[in-house]
Amino acid sequence: MSKRDTSKAKTKKTAKPSKKKTTKKTVKKQKEKILKDAPVEHYFILYDGEPVKNVKELADTLERIRDDIFYHHVNNEKHDFANWVRDIFEDDELATELEPLQNKDHVRIAIYRHLVKKLSR
Repeated sequence: MSKRDTSKAKTKKTAKPSKKKTTKKTVKKQKEKILKDAPVEHYFILYDGEPVKNVKELADTLERIRDDIFYHHVNNEKHDFANWVRDIFEDDELATELEPLQNKDHVRIAIYRHLVKKLSR
C-alpha cells in the first residue's frame, strides 16, 4: 500500500447503525397497542385465577390484589408483569422500567406514568 492509499483508508467512514425514525403513525400504533386488550389467549392470569386483559387493567388490579399474589409473580427470580408487557404488548421501554421494581405500588405508579407519557405524545 502506498502512503496515499493508507490515508484514504484512515478517512473512510464506517456506517453507523440507523435509528428508526419515530413518525406520527408509529406513535399512534404504539398508543393503540398499549391501550388494547391482549388476545384472550394472552390474558395475564393471576395466581388466584383472575384474568388481566391490558396494561391499564394491570395497574388498576395491583391496587387491590393481595401481597402474596403479587409476590408470586414478582420476586428475585422473575417479574411476570414485565415479561407480559414485553412479550404481548411489545413495550420494551415499560418492561425495562418495571423489571427492577418489586413493590406493588411502585409497579402500579410506573405503569400509570408510562401510560400518561405515551398518551401525551
